[in-house]
Amino acid sequence: MWVSLWILAAAPMLDLVVLVFSDGLGPNPQEAILRSLGIWSLTFLLFTYSIGLFAKLGVQDIISCRRMLGLWTFFYLCVHLVAYMGFEHNFMIELIINDAISRPFVFTGFLAFFLALPLALTSNNYSLKVLKQSWKKLHSLIHPLIALGIIHFFFHRAGKNDFFEPVVATVVFLAIIGLKIVTRKYPTFSRTSLRLRK
Repeated sequence: MWVSLWILAAAPMLDLVVLVFSDGLGPNPQEAILRSLGIWSLTFLLFTYSIGLFAKLGVQDIISCRRMLGLWTFFYLCVHLVAYMGFEHNFMIELIINDAISRPFVFTGFLAFFLALPLALTSNNYSLKVLKQSWKKLHSLIHPLIALGIIHFFFHRAGKNDFFEPVVATVVFLAIIGLKIVTRKYPTFSRTSLRLRK
């Protein structure tokens, strides 16, 4: 299962590399790379967030994959950020800071990254042992992290007046939250789902 998950998680990056070397990214390859990395970052983030729900609904084996998927999410987010800094500003810090200050689109992206950073750094057994109950509170930052990621996505699509994908991401996020509330308030819902799976 772990090998399969690694292959699936790495597949979007491998596909992107193939497209880069085969000139398959269209007339604006830099924008295509940034867009692809951003979409996959948010996709992995939503999937990581949904794992607890799947576990409650009876897919118990998947819970052991949550940490790895979270780290893959952070990997895609880091590559997305590095690509932005390189493509847009040639890694010139002053230009990057000015861009973040002047454009809400960029500002929300940086906020999302800085929220993701402590989650990635504490995704290990040592941090769980040291932080104890605080670890769970810290990792509840995934909620504003996803919200900022979606807002960042909306800002990006505003220039093209195309909000379909950000709306889909919003609906998925709200659906996961709603189902988590239902399974918490009505535990029999989870048990019923488990019986149906059997």
